[in-house]
Formats: sequence, structure tokens, C-alpha cells
Amino acid sequence: MILSLCAWEFLRQFEKQKTIELDGLIQIFREHWRDESWHEVLRLMAGMLDAKFTGEILEYLIDENGEAENFSNLFLAAECVSEVKNRNDIAAIASKLRERVKELTKYENSSASTPQEYDNLVYEIRRQAVAAVAATWKDDHETSPWLKQIAKSDNNWTVRQAAIQELARGWKDDPETSPWLKQIAKFDNNWTVRQAAIQELARGWKDDPKTSPWLKQIAKSDNDWIVRQAAVQELARGWKDNPETLSWLKQIAQSDDDRNVRKIAVQELARGWKDDPETLSWLKQIAQSDDDEDVRQAAVQELARGWKDEPETSPWLKQRAQFDDDKYVRCAAVQELAHGWKDDPDILPILKQRAQFDDDKYVRCADDDKYVRCAAVQELAHGWCKEDSEIFELLCDIAINDPVYRDYDWQISPRQTALADIIELYPDRPQTLELVRDLAQNDRDQNLREFAQKKLAELERK
Repeated sequence: MILSLCAWEFLRQFEKQKTIELDGLIQIFREHWRDESWHEVLRLMAGMLDAKFTGEILEYLIDENGEAENFSNLFLAAECVSEVKNRNDIAAIASKLRERVKELTKYENSSASTPQEYDNLVYEIRRQAVAAVAATWKDDHETSPWLKQIAKSDNNWTVRQAAIQELARGWKDDPETSPWLKQIAKFDNNWTVRQAAIQELARGWKDDPKTSPWLKQIAKSDNDWIVRQAAVQELARGWKDNPETLSWLKQIAQSDDDRNVRKIAVQELARGWKDDPETLSWLKQIAQSDDDEDVRQAAVQELARGWKDEPETSPWLKQRAQFDDDKYVRCAAVQELAHGWKDDPDILPILKQRAQFDDDKYVRCADDDKYVRCAAVQELAHGWCKEDSEIFELLCDIAINDPVYRDYDWQISPRQTALADIIELYPDRPQTLELVRDLAQNDRDQNLREFAQKKLAELERK
């Protein structure tokens, strides 16, 4: 209301009192188009003015160099066009603007200092350009074919993804849209684009009785695991009330060839069917029997977080942390116990034991032990009071005496984990500098020695 009154006041001064000329109106745009908080007022003004004056303002905005402001001038101009009641009066300038905005779908920026900065800037401008064309020129007969063309052929996946989203949402009532999306979802050569098509179909055509069977087919038979994963996720969330969905998810979680698909099925089932009395026992089974460590870890994590208040959960995790045959299950159990049951007096002794020994009763390869010890070391260091001298001494003992089982440079090391935590949490203790200096000079593990040398140089610079 306040913004509308503000726009009306400028209009009154221009049309009634004649205290503002056209140049004065353009000056208002010149002073404020860079400020997004002013955009609504400027947009309302453009809609209230006679179309010929709005055309003059559009000309000004188009001619401005807005690259430093991420082309806010052009996107504001597109919003102003949407407010004009009779576009025939500004047809030429609106057409010129549309082509300028379309050009932004090819925008490049050579001044970005990092690839991440480039992605964030360039991709956002391209996406915004697609959305602006779709919104402002939705009723133009050329817009839908243009969106379909770039959705299929543009060399940038973010532009294609944005085009799919705009088509699905803006042309939902077009009978050709759903079949077209299904074609994209099945045959596009980019998984992100296919994933976007699946998501839009599942959410926009949920009431279509053909959608659920189609998603199930994709979830079971598509060659790309990311596409199957997207279909599983959409089915779990969009058809939760369907009595067949739960049994179907369990089947996927136990039979899909790809661990990522099984993992997402486990996560969706745990979160969406927490109140089902069979879910807890099913998760326990998956945590111990699945062939992949990521799936087993996911089951442990979901169980620990979703059933924290169940009296059986903590004892079950303690058993898994100490005696499970699989290192990944033990590791996940250690981490969840440390995060969720820190006040349990049994947890600290378990973590200390795991950090020092992880005594696998079947004496499997040392890497099994090492993986769990690293997790326990990290949880001890960050989960308990850093002023605890006992924890400090334990970390020092691990950094010095833990057996070295590093067959490859990339492998994890409890000693390096402990040393990194000591440096991070106890940098001001005199023993820390002494320990780092000794390991930098004398340690038998070359990788740890080099790590200590690097950290020593950092400490000595402070």
C-alpha cells in the first residue's frame, strides 16, 4: 500500500501538477534502478503511466550498462513491461528488450576470479534471463517453442534446466507439456536436466493417474542411478499416502543395483514412515545386512536420529559401536552415540576404547581398526571439554603411539587425526609445540612427518 501511494505521488506530480517532467521521471529511474528495494515502486509507476512514456523509460533502461549490477536494469525493464496494460503501444521496444534478455542466456564473464564465482554469477544471470522471458512474454506464441528449443539444445545445463522448470510451471495446462517432459526425462543426455524433468512431472502432474506408474518404471529401469534416485524420492514424498508406496520402497531399498538408490530409499522410508511399527526393525536389518557401507551407515544414522527417544536405541548403538563385524557400522554408531547421547556416562569410555584399540574380535585387516579409531578420535576431541587434561593426554598418546598402518598416502591415520585435533584445540599448551616439533623431526611415518612440519611452520609464525 505504501509503495503504491509512493508511485501514485510521482505520477500525480508528473500528470496533474506538472512539477515533474519526463526527464524527471527518468531521473527517478536513473537514481534508483540499482536498488532492488525500489523496484516495486518503479514497476508500479511504469504500469500507471501512459504507454508512450513507459516506452521512453524502457529505452533508458535498455541503454544502461548494467553488467556490474548483474543486469538489474534489463530485469527491471522486463517487470515494467508486465505492468503495461496495452503492449501494442510499446511493441517495438518490448521486442527489443526481449531479444536483449534472451541474449543473457548466453552470458559469459571473464572477470570472475574463481570457477565458483563464475558459476554463481553467470549461471544465476542465465537462469534469471530464462525466467524473465517466460514470465513477461508468456502469452507470446514464440515463447513456448523458444523454451523447448533451448531446453533441448542449449550447451549449458543450467539454462536447459531453467527452461524445463518454466515450461512445466507456466504451460501446465498445455496437453503437450507432460509428454514433452517425459521425453526429456528419458532421453536427455544430461542427468541434471532429466532430474529436473522428473521433479516437475511428479509435482505438477501428481493427480494424473499415469504419473505414479511412470515414475515407478523410471525408478526401476532407468540406466542412470541419479535419475532413478530422483524418481524414488519423488514417489516417496508425493505418494506417501498410497498404501503400496511403503512396500515398493522396501523392495527398492533391498534390490536396486546401485547403493545410492538404495540409500535414498532407506532415508525416505525412515523419515516418511517413522510411525510404522515395522520400520525400526527393518532399519536394524538393513544396518547389518546390506552389501554396501554407505547404505548401512545411512540406516544407522536414520535409526539413531529418528528413534533417539526409544529405550532400545542407545543399547543397540553401543553394541554396534563395539562388536559389529563391519567397520562402517561401528564408525556410524560411534559418531551417532557421541552426538546424540553425550550425557550418557557410558559413552566416553566407549569412545576412549574405540580410539585406542577398536579390538576387532576377528582380527581383520588393520584398516578396519583405523577407520573407526579416526572417527572416535574426532568425536572425543570435539565433543568433550577441551580443558579436560585426560582427553588431551589421550590424544597425545594416540598421536605418538598408535600403530602405523598406512599402505597408501591417501589412507586415513588416527595419529594424524589426533595431531590435527591437538593443534586445533590446544594451540597454546607448551606440550603442543613440543609434540609437533618432535614429530616433524623424528617421526617414522613420512606423511605424518610432513604434516607436522607444515603445522610447525604455521605455529611458529603466530
